[in-house]
Amino acid sequence: MAPKEDDLRSRVYKLYSDHQESGKQFTAKQFMDEGVSKSTIYDILKREDNLPAERQSGSGRIAKIFTPKKVEQLKKDFDHKDGI
Repeated sequence: MAPKEDDLRSRVYKLYSDHQESGKQFTAKQFMDEGVSKSTIYDILKREDNLPAERQSGSGRIAKIFTPKKVEQLKKDFDHKDGI
């Protein structure tokens, strides 16, 4: 995730924890005034209870690695053919 997204998540968490008695609507309104979409703010607030603001390393999909043999087969299948 980009640092900009991590920064936004951290800011939302901080504002919400500082003004928790005002509720989620207060926090959402502050960031909607900045131009952040409503669904993004509420998604961040929804996950606030059990997840950290920073992206966890290794949390994405595992990369599928083509062997050289598979790359050559793919080239053979597609080179100079428009019937596929």
